[in-house]
Amino acid sequence: MSMSKKKIKGIIIGLAVVFGLIMFIFGLSYYEKNYFDKDTKRKIEESTTKESKEKDKKKHHHYEYLEFGLDLYKYSDDINTYLLIGTDGSGNEDADDESYRGTMADFLLVLFVNNTTEKYGFVQINRDTITDVTTVDSTGEGEGMEELQICTAHWYGKDKEQSCENTEEAVSLLLGEIEIDGYYCINMENIGIINNLVGGVEVTIEDDFSGEDESLVMGETILLNDEQAEHFVRARMGVGDGENTSRMRRQRTYMSAYFNKALDLIKSDNNFVNDAFVELQDVAVTDISGKSLSVISNSILKYENIGILTFDGESKKGKKLGDGLLHAEFYPNRDSIIENLSKIMNLEPDEE
Repeated sequence: MSMSKKKIKGIIIGLAVVFGLIMFIFGLSYYEKNYFDKDTKRKIEESTTKESKEKDKKKHHHYEYLEFGLDLYKYSDDINTYLLIGTDGSGNEDADDESYRGTMADFLLVLFVNNTTEKYGFVQINRDTITDVTTVDSTGEGEGMEELQICTAHWYGKDKEQSCENTEEAVSLLLGEIEIDGYYCINMENIGIINNLVGGVEVTIEDDFSGEDESLVMGETILLNDEQAEHFVRARMGVGDGENTSRMRRQRTYMSAYFNKALDLIKSDNNFVNDAFVELQDVAVTDISGKSLSVISNSILKYENIGILTFDGESKKGKKLGDGLLHAEFYPNRDSIIENLSKIMNLEPDEE
């Protein structure tokens, strides 16, 4: 199955993914801390401790391996990984028959939790990254694989869940076939809800938005309303240099500011978490269990945050998509992938 004549929108919005998961994680922690009785808290802590000890036992003197071409890299840290996906509106996701088409996974962020070093961090993946993508059809069949933009992985599948699983596989292959423990996906249309939950986010405008939104004046610090927030994180063509990497930078700026404001609101407003749940509970697609979310939340509250990492590489125009048109393609530097993963886990070459 090919995506011929299907124009991919050059728009990213997946910030909703991070915000939704962060809301849920910290909301769950807040709920546990304030509303669970002592016996329930004790059981959660015992379960978490037991699970951690079992993993430590399994990991003792045991290596996991990542494969990059002909080279193997090993690590023994206890790592959990979760894929955060933000999609656009280019497909036909509401269909429940063979007319189903996934959307573009325009925003991809991997949360790494290192239970050995007690650190966590994120890797932001360029949506134009060229990697192996499985091209299953709308019935869920087919095992063909092509080198395509990683965002197209969500296009393939028979339903939202399989589209997410296919994206999960593509990300895993890019990262040396690392195991992904779960995904959390939200559509781009929810950016207004996300921004409104915190009453807007304050950012400094570092790019020329005059061709997109004249209210976003370069050099000014602005409290973004819902419409401005959408322009700030989605717009690319006609903004600054028009590069996707510049848009990714703006997204990181927005994420950091949003994260800090959400934490302040959680501390000051007892209803904030419940209100956020009501707004977001019906818009996510995920296979992450409540138990896993509890473990994630406990880890993030205790562990050190190493920030958001990105890969270096080459951006160019190409025809990998197969529709005869030129599209943006990003070729990540393999050494950059290994270097950044090494900041999260104790990764070393396998010399055996």
